[in-house]
Amino acid sequence: MSLPIDQFDFIRRLLEEQVGMALEQDQHFFVENRLLPVAQRHGWCSLESLIARIRDHHDRLLTQEVVESLMTHETSFFRDPHYFDELTDRVLPRLIASRAKERRLAIWCAACSTGQEAFSIAMILRERFSDQLRDWQVELLATDVSSRALEQAQSGRFSDVEARRGLSEVRLAQHFRRDQFGWLIDDRLRQMVRFQRLNLLTASPESSPVDLILLRNVLIYMTPSARQTMLSRAKQSLHSDGHLMLGSTESSGGDGLAIPTIRPVVRLADLN
Repeated sequence: MSLPIDQFDFIRRLLEEQVGMALEQDQHFFVENRLLPVAQRHGWCSLESLIARIRDHHDRLLTQEVVESLMTHETSFFRDPHYFDELTDRVLPRLIASRAKERRLAIWCAACSTGQEAFSIAMILRERFSDQLRDWQVELLATDVSSRALEQAQSGRFSDVEARRGLSEVRLAQHFRRDQFGWLIDDRLRQMVRFQRLNLLTASPESSPVDLILLRNVLIYMTPSARQTMLSRAKQSLHSDGHLMLGSTESSGGDGLAIPTIRPVVRLADLN
């Protein structure tokens, strides 16, 4: 099956308009591979029927399903451990010290996928800072544009493969329980995270200002315009001395939008 150029271009425009995601000209096979199962679930044997349904009938739910099927949800617990070492050893202690008077700490995982990143932060807070944060107002918000990803995140349930990507046996025993379906995260940990559907292209969280924003490995998939929009929203949501965590190949610079950004390895002075 070969996707005609006009249909591929329609999907490219749809993704850009809906979520700001960029598709390259050589990604025809990627689109076909992701969309064919969607078409088959709805009883169509070709992508032409699927695309015609979206284009001609403006089916909102089907459009959302198509967009979500083309998005990347790659994640794992404690993905890129050096980031979490930096958070645990330097960033969070400094933020907690600077918020001692207000006794409030707000963290936003801005593209949380199926929840592993947000739960990794929750584990750190519980393991290393529970005494310091006693009686504090701690807000851990996790958002994503994908309803399907959020459904799993809110369930707190992970397969054996998912759970063992980044988690030690000690953490599995401490924070999870095993059942016939996989691993279920501890209720106290799950209740630390508030999950919400949010499109970074069109909305910001209501709970501002935020002390720490994690927006990792998202901007690399976006158009230049969408990147600037998302960074602008992050800057508006961020506390004046807060920090933004991006992926190792991403930057917050350009057009006056520079934000204090956490890199995999930084000197303490770099976070000022």
